[in-house]
Amino acid sequence: MPVLHKYKGKNEFYALTRIEKEIVTFQLTKEGQKKLFDAGVIEGEPFLRALLLDLCRSGDAFTQGKGVKPSTLQFGEKQMSLDFSDDPEPESMFPSCGECSSLNDLHIVEMVSKKHIVSILCSECRKKKSAQLDTSIPLPLINRGNLKQLLTIKGIKEVDKSISSFQKLLDAEFESKWKALSSKKLKQKLLFNNDETKGPLL
Repeated sequence: MPVLHKYKGKNEFYALTRIEKEIVTFQLTKEGQKKLFDAGVIEGEPFLRALLLDLCRSGDAFTQGKGVKPSTLQFGEKQMSLDFSDDPEPESMFPSCGECSSLNDLHIVEMVSKKHIVSILCSECRKKKSAQLDTSIPLPLINRGNLKQLLTIKGIKEVDKSISSFQKLLDAEFESKWKALSSKKLKQKLLFNNDETKGPLL
């Protein structure tokens, strides 16, 4: 699970988590830090990956590199050992580059060559494939509706694994929100029925 840490000598925070056997650092915007604190996250304590994913989707958490492989990191004179072995949430919930698995500066891209395909690429892989790129949209701007619209308008039927995994993530989030809304409506209806049986208030 991710852990929130404070930069030495600064009133700023960052999150560390393990993804595909690498320790990845996520920088946080001021708004991202506030959202975590408002959600009850405590410095030095693990928190749900879903919260970090929400910040990534909103642009309030981002990476500036692929991560650090050692499971022990050195910060100044203090050494911190990280143990995410009990993480109950899958690493695959984070979108990654379809070419190199990087999490850095991800875009949904449309590539036109022998095959017309949509993928998720990091900044470095976009540079390598710049001659093939037609459409490129920052990942935080993508939601379930406009991704479907993009595929329909462009007539794209083939997507790579990075996109299919991202679609599953968006579908799961959509279903989760609807279940929560349905549950809320059911509770409201039950409350109304209970009030109704008591008769009018005097």
